[in-house]
Amino acid sequence: MWSVDFGAINWLAVVVASVASFMIGGVWYAVVFGKAWQRLHGFSDDQVKAMGASPARTFGILGVCDVAAAVVLAILVQKVGAVTLVDGIGLGVWCWILAMAAVVVSTYTAAGLKPGLMLIDGGKVGVCLVVMGAILGVWR
Repeated sequence: MWSVDFGAINWLAVVVASVASFMIGGVWYAVVFGKAWQRLHGFSDDQVKAMGASPARTFGILGVCDVAAAVVLAILVQKVGAVTLVDGIGLGVWCWILAMAAVVVSTYTAAGLKPGLMLIDGGKVGVCLVVMGAILGVWR
């Protein structure tokens, strides 16, 4: 049976990795790619404003997702024996490839979404996974 030693997880590193991912997402969409993302979706300013009508709900869900991703990466760090910065970055890259190939590319292709959206959203996922992997790999 595949078991996880939750006591061996560095929970402070999980929190830091989660916060890092959350902050990257904020900068990614609010500062760097927000307007391009909006344009590629064809959303008006009013539609975007309506999406953010409940910041507590939106940011709460995003935060929970970041924590979940960090916990899973921490488990994978433990299972693959990642103990260096390079190990953590490598794990993040492999998870990114999995996320891009299995989820982002297939979902966006099937939904007929523009390739630019796939690059923006997939790029954010990749940067977050690599940064979280680096934090969790090096901070044992």
